[in-house]
Amino acid sequence: MIREVDLVSYLPPFIAEYEEMNRTLTAENPEFALMWKAADQVLQNEFIATADEYGISRFEKILKILPFREDTLESRRSRVQSRWFMALPYTWRMFLQKLTVLCGEQNFTVVKQPDTYQIDLNVRLEMYGQVQELERMIKMIFPCNLVLKADNHVQTDSETGVYTGGVLSTCMIMEVEG
Repeated sequence: MIREVDLVSYLPPFIAEYEEMNRTLTAENPEFALMWKAADQVLQNEFIATADEYGISRFEKILKILPFREDTLESRRSRVQSRWFMALPYTWRMFLQKLTVLCGEQNFTVVKQPDTYQIDLNVRLEMYGQVQELERMIKMIFPCNLVLKADNHVQTDSETGVYTGGVLSTCMIMEVEG
C-alpha cells in the first residue's frame, strides 16, 4: 500500500501560510514517498505469496535452495512454498495438502489401489522445476513398501502439423539383505 504523501497537510493552518515552510515540506514529499514504498516492500517480502525476486531469494537462502537459470518467479515461489510447509508427521492428508500447494486444487488426481499397494498419481505440472519438486516430495514422504505410478500431463495447443514426444522415467529399486 503506497501512501499519498502530503507533509503540508500535517501543519497547523497558521504555519502552513508561510511559503518557506510550505516549499520545504513539498520538496521532502518524494523522499517520504520512497520511504513508504520501501517499507511496503519489506512487508510484502515477509510472505512467500507476495515476495519479489529479492524476497524469494532470501527464502531460498534459508531453505538452501539453488534456483535454476530457467526458473520464473512463480516456479521459485512454488518450490519455496512446498518446502516451507513440510512438517511431520507424513500422513495421507498431509500428502494431499502438499499436492494441493504444489499443483493447485484441480490439477491432480490420486487413486489408491490397496490390494496391490499401488498409488496412481496424475498431475498437470507446467512450471519449470515443479516435477523435480514433486519427485523430492515423493522420496521424502512415501514409504518404501508402496509403488507410486506418477504421470504428468501437460496441455498444449498446436496449430502446426509437427508432433513431438518425450519420455521421462525414474525407477528406484532398493534391496535389503538380511
